[in-house]
Amino acid sequence: MAQPPDLPDSETRDVVLYVEDHPINVLLMQTVFELRPELQLVVAIDGESAMAAAQQLQPALLLLDLRLPDCHGTELLERMRQLPGWEQIPAIAVTAEAEFMPAGTSFSDVWHKPLRVPTLLTRLDRVIAPRTRPAPGNDAPPDRVARSGLPIPRMAFGF
Repeated sequence: MAQPPDLPDSETRDVVLYVEDHPINVLLMQTVFELRPELQLVVAIDGESAMAAAQQLQPALLLLDLRLPDCHGTELLERMRQLPGWEQIPAIAVTAEAEFMPAGTSFSDVWHKPLRVPTLLTRLDRVIAPRTRPAPGNDAPPDRVARSGLPIPRMAFGF
């Protein structure tokens, strides 16, 4: 059974729900969101935990891997679209499937892996209008990023 994700701890930041089962991809995205302290990243590792989070969240953005351990991302998105308030939440497929195109789905865009941090930040800023960012040298403390409690097996890192 999937662990439910950590839910937002603040009403002042926009929430982004990221559904991804690969620990390295989650760590990359968490690192990127440290550069956007006005956003709070919530991570779900499969369709079941994503649906549990969706019952309690109204995120500003949904980032969704397609190859999840318990379902395909397009199927999960269609189930999420049935929830009240989820009809218009922007959803982006984040995938290594090079041929995947959003036509015929309710995804608004596709971000192909491998992700490059500068490109990812630019795309994120286009989707979510940035609020006032801290001045350079006055960055928010790193504990403002919600770590997911994602179980990362030691073998995932080869040690």
